[in-house]
Formats: sequence, C-alpha cells, structure tokens
Amino acid sequence: MAAEPGGVVAQRLVFPRDGIAAEAPALYLRGDAVAEGRSSFSVPPGSRGSFATYFNAFPAAIWASVSGIDRAALHLHAEGEGIHRLRGVTADGAPCTLAEARGAGELILSTGSFPDGLTWVWLETEAGAGPVRVSDAEWRIDATTRPVRMDVAITTMNRVEDCALLIGALGDDELADVLAHVVVVDQGTDPIAPHAPAGDLRNGVPVRVIAQDNLGGSGGFSRGMIEALDTDATHVLLLDDDVRIEAESIRRLHALAATAIGEPLLGAQMLSMLDPTVLHSMGEQMDRATMWWHSTEPELSAADLATHPLELTPGLRRFRPVDFNGWWMCLVPTAAIRRVGASLPYFIKWDDAEYGLRAAAAGHRTVTIPGVALWHVPWTSKDDGLDWQAYFQLRNRIVTALVHERRPRRVLWATWAQDLNHILCLQYGSGRLRNVALQDVLTGPEHLAETLRGGRTRAQRILAEAGQAVRADELVRTGTDTVPDRAAESAPRGAVRQARRLARVLLHQLAPVRRSTGGPESVSRKTGKWWRLGLADEVLLRSASGTGHFLLRRSRAEAFSLLRRSAGLRVRLWLGWPRLSRRYRDAAPGLASSDFWRGVFVPAREE
Repeated sequence: MAAEPGGVVAQRLVFPRDGIAAEAPALYLRGDAVAEGRSSFSVPPGSRGSFATYFNAFPAAIWASVSGIDRAALHLHAEGEGIHRLRGVTADGAPCTLAEARGAGELILSTGSFPDGLTWVWLETEAGAGPVRVSDAEWRIDATTRPVRMDVAITTMNRVEDCALLIGALGDDELADVLAHVVVVDQGTDPIAPHAPAGDLRNGVPVRVIAQDNLGGSGGFSRGMIEALDTDATHVLLLDDDVRIEAESIRRLHALAATAIGEPLLGAQMLSMLDPTVLHSMGEQMDRATMWWHSTEPELSAADLATHPLELTPGLRRFRPVDFNGWWMCLVPTAAIRRVGASLPYFIKWDDAEYGLRAAAAGHRTVTIPGVALWHVPWTSKDDGLDWQAYFQLRNRIVTALVHERRPRRVLWATWAQDLNHILCLQYGSGRLRNVALQDVLTGPEHLAETLRGGRTRAQRILAEAGQAVRADELVRTGTDTVPDRAAESAPRGAVRQARRLARVLLHQLAPVRRSTGGPESVSRKTGKWWRLGLADEVLLRSASGTGHFLLRRSRAEAFSLLRRSAGLRVRLWLGWPRLSRRYRDAAPGLASSDFWRGVFVPAREE
C-alpha cells in the first residue's frame, strides 16, 4: 500500500455497497452524483456532483499535521466531457478553487501548496451535454513512508452475533494488504470461536481467538496489546466488538501510520448506529482540574451530517487537538506500548482516557481523524450511571486524577455534586456504589488488582441489595402521577427558574414520604432528571435501552446517610491526596506493565 505511482495513496473516493453505510449516502456524495459500485460514480448531463462529504472530502489540515505534507493530488479516470474542480475551505470559512481539469482519460488535479488555514479539499464534477463517469479516484501525497504491520485486537463478551459480523467485515478484500493479524479476546460465557473462521479470514488474514476470564475492557484490550508485542506488528488497532466498520477508514489509518511524524496514536470518530448520519463523537478533550472529558466541539455533539455541510459548519471546518481517543477504534503504536505499557487494571471505563494522558506524557500525542469513523451505539443509550458501571466510572476517574493531577479540589467537588444528583434522583444504589468506590481508592493502588476479577460481581450485588436493578416491563405496574404539578415535567430554563425548582426539590426531599396508592408512575429517560425525580416519592424510570424500568423509592434516612458518608470520604481524600497521589503514580508503571498483565492472564487458553 505504501508505494504507488505518483505518491502514497492517502485515501480513495468510495461509496457504500450494503449494510449500515447504505443507509447513509449523505456521508459519501452530494448533488446529482450517482454511485455506481464501490469506486465509481456518474453525473447526468447538465448536472453537478459534489464530494464535500464526510467520507470523501480530504482533510488536508490533519494530513499536514500528522505527516508534514503541504500538497496533495487527486488522480482519477474520467469518461465523458466534463469539468472537474478541486474545491477547498479554510477554518474561517473562506472558499477556494485549487485546480480544474477538463476532458476524459487519466486526470491529475493538484492542490499545489496548501493555502494558509486550509482544512478540507474535495472534488466537484460538472457534466456538459452528456453524462460523465468517474472511477478509481485516489488522493495521493508525496511523503516518506515506513513499513506498517497492523494487528487488530477485539475484546468481546457474549456479543456473538455482533462480533461475528465484525470479524466477517475484517475479511473484506480491501483489507488484505492492510491487516497482519486479527486477535479476538473472548471473555464471555457464550464462546465466539464456533462463529469465527478457523485459521484465516476470507482475505487470507490470520485470525486467533483467545479465551480468558472476564477482565473487562482494560483486560481484553491489554491482552490484545501485549499479544501484538510478540509478533512483528508495528501497530495494534483496538476495536469494540459491537461496531460496524467502513473498510476505507482502516486503510486511511494505515496510510497515516506509514507517513506519520513520530509515533502518534490515531483514532476514529464515532457515528451513531441508531442514526447513521449522526456524528456522535468528534474527539475528546480533558478538563484536567475536574478530570472530566468533553467533546472537542460540544455544540456539534449528535450533529446530523446530512444537514450540516462541512464547508458551512464552523465546527466541522476546524480540527482541534484531542487528549485521547475512545477505544471503540484507536490505532496504538507498539512503540508506545513498549514505552508506557498497556492499560491500568481498571476493568471498564477510563482506560482509554488515562492511557491517552499517559502516552502524551511520554511523547505520543493522539490525533482523531475526520473521515475515519465507524458506527457504534452512542453511550447516551446506556445506563452506566445507574447500573454496576457507576462504581468503575467514579473509582477510575479518581484514580486517573491521583495519577495525573496534583490539585484535588475541583475533581472532588464535581464528583460530590454528581453524588448529590444521584441522591436527589432517588438512585440510592448508585450512591452506595460510589461510596464503596471511594473507600477502595483510599486503601491504595493494590485494590486495583484485587478487584479486577470480582469487582463487577460485588457491584451488581450492592445494586441488588439496594433494589436498583432493571425490571422487565411485564413485572411492573404503573400508577397515577405522584407529582401534582405537571409543570414539573419540563426542565427549568434560566438560573432563576432552576434555583426555584431546586428549592422545591430540597423541600420535598425533607418532607415525609407519601406512597402512591395506584403504584409508581413511569418516567421517561429524557425527563428522568433531578428537576423531575426530585419531586417524586416513587417512580419507574425507563432504562436507556427502553427495555425495562428502574424502580426508585424515596427514603429520607437513606439520603442523609449517603450524603454524610459521601462528604466524609471526600474529606479523607482531600487530606490524604498528596500521599495517595504519590502511591498511585509510583504504582502505575508496574500495574500497566506486560509482566503484571501476563501474570493476570494465566490461566488462559487459545481456541
């Protein structure tokens, strides 16, 4: 893939064939262009097609940043008389025409030196009196290359159907010259091995299935990373098991890795599997003081790319730096693994974020690439704040802060505010779990290894004892509204209304509990917030998946007890932060090392 006439193939113009990509044509072409197979399109007479689209525009600024290039050329084969233009846009929205070619045959359109501030470049094709057909269009660059051997590491647990689909997609012929090995780390009780090809994928890429105890995402991905160290791989591509891929995205990561300056981590953006044209994550930045992440463009979270033209949308025209990339799809150099190790033993949550911070401290920046993406169910459709994951969400956030941040005030305050929110929302099981998380943190870094295998089971038991578990719809009975004022259904807008609603909520929390004679009311996930649940005594909160309810009942004694415990634990963390921080920082290299993980993996078996 590295050596092509006229330079390195950075990316190709591609079109969807089937699957979820076929539901999102707006990500590939605009105007009157009509896709004709995977690598060709046509434009009717007198019409125009544009490729200022997510998957087919060329992100010039990203390539310049990663590979150091200052120009690119589009090679294509044209049939019919037409005009082909390279159009571009700068971060501040200034449009430009960079090249133009007419006629048929093999054409090359060069950008020349990139104008200052150029972010995107794309092809526009205009047909004359007759139709125009274009095929095999490739963006090429002149860059020094290095050999890249890419292993794929997939972690799976009881998602046999999804994982089998992903493994099959990796057998695409387009990936035969890109992938070296595929390793599937199976941590479930429903084995994937009977559904995976024996030996090689259909494109000839070797595939292995390794079964091991359930060590969470951190244990599964660490296994994949460390397995790559025993091969000749230069990079390992971490993939979630329940995603749908665009093969071209993997090819683009390969080309970037082959031409990159240094050894960056290269990440993909996330499209929503529920709404295939919606861009759910553009990349993540970290507020180090509160130790919480946010999108690089918060106003574009869940932006529908079908209605947000990239050249007209400011957030899509600028590429901001990121602190880490989610491990739904992230290419990690084995050089980074050898230097900083694998994941900390977090089980689940925060492993990717902490790794990005640790890798950056060792000189490996992370770059999230527009036009490189997959489809995944967004985390807004999950109950990770209400189910057993609440323990790991808080525990791992605090440990990450202890390793990477010396000032505890804001992170402790922010996490206490979250505790208060859970308690106002009658989510006492989450409150108990979060207090247990803080207790474990205070015992020191040794607990990370000790809870790696049994932490999930313990968290589930605590939730069950608190009565906070999803109940099937047929097992619950809804009743009349327990909130007399229907205005409580709407979110308060503005500081004054929010303050008034908070006062009402606090007064209600202090009042005696009154049970509804007709049974609890069912509350939607959308309205299941503090301003609604805080005025209730008994509700059935719809789960994020929509397949059941959480039964939540108010208890003044439980609420006060949890608040006191939560505050007391944070006072202890505040006072002990310098000492604890040193202990966790000193322990982190050992806990992330290959030696530690190899000891954890035993016994394991290959299937």
